[in-house]
Amino acid sequence: MTEINSLMFTNSLLAPISSVVAKKIPNPKFYAHHRNNWLNGIVIAYIFGGYGLSLFCITANNGWLNLLGVVLLTHTLTWAAFFVHEFFHQNIFAHSRLNLVFGEAMLFITGSCYSPFGDLASHHLAHHIYRADFSPFYPFSMIDFLQSLPKLLLKIIVVLEWLCIPIVNLMFRWMIILSPFLSKNRKNERFSQVLLIILRGGLITALALYSPRSLIFYFIGYIGFLHTLQFIEGFQHTYSAFQIKGEVPKQTLEYEETNSYSLVLRPWLSVLLCLNNNYHNAHHRLMSCPWYLLPRLDAELYPRNYVQYVPLLKLLKNYFRYRLYRLFQGQGIVARNEHGLILDNFAGATGMSFMILRKPFDWVQLS
Repeated sequence: MTEINSLMFTNSLLAPISSVVAKKIPNPKFYAHHRNNWLNGIVIAYIFGGYGLSLFCITANNGWLNLLGVVLLTHTLTWAAFFVHEFFHQNIFAHSRLNLVFGEAMLFITGSCYSPFGDLASHHLAHHIYRADFSPFYPFSMIDFLQSLPKLLLKIIVVLEWLCIPIVNLMFRWMIILSPFLSKNRKNERFSQVLLIILRGGLITALALYSPRSLIFYFIGYIGFLHTLQFIEGFQHTYSAFQIKGEVPKQTLEYEETNSYSLVLRPWLSVLLCLNNNYHNAHHRLMSCPWYLLPRLDAELYPRNYVQYVPLLKLLKNYFRYRLYRLFQGQGIVARNEHGLILDNFAGATGMSFMILRKPFDWVQLS
């Protein structure tokens, strides 16, 4: 896609949503069935090879190698997560079995393997089909859950989040790990969950025994990964949240476009940072389009001055500014006027990741 001029955000002649909703996808079969096996193979090799190299670097007795290892760990985990997203949509391999196998492997290295690949995929596809987000806390909200916690624990959470440690994200992941032992809807996963805990716990223990300080570097790299993923995903939608497999109102394509946003990045940064997942409106228009063709699809569907494009620097500012606000007030609002979007109160979402399972936390009792 041709680079989008930043001046578009001050242009009063922004292209409205109505101008693109009726536009048909050009040559959808080409986008839906195209597979670049060489390019995908290079990315897969980099993810696994880079992850292994990052472990070598963080265990070395060299500060520069340690720094390289942290950066490499953050990047390979981020790409692994976005490739899991591609595997959900069957966009990498023509055979679903290969998408499953590689998807499970990348869930393992990202620490998201405690949720079955099939459940994560079906929940993410429901997000597309119903044009909605799904919360495991429903009919309560994440805000209700946090406010029900003991005051001391809540204060600790607030301090850690203020220090930019995404403890709420980590807490959700641990709740998912424990759910098979506490929840009625995941009892059948207990044995496999125990095996995963033993396996990953054993690998982490081995890493700690070999190089105790490497755990600090691994933690820093993992936090960087969580922040990157949370930032990219947190500003993609302003959908309403519902319970998975519950009653969801039918929404229109115009609703989807109105509540979906595409992050403006330079083409090279789009690939480097998030494998083109910033072209989120285009992804929702054709979810079977592979990651490397999203810029081309976006350019064909949307004019350069499309109202749903949002600037990187503004959202980065909001991400850190509202790091506590979003925990207790929600994702905020995106207002509109004749000049386009007003993003000043767009706080972003927490816990709406495609990597987090949506089965209800039916064991959580709110006080």
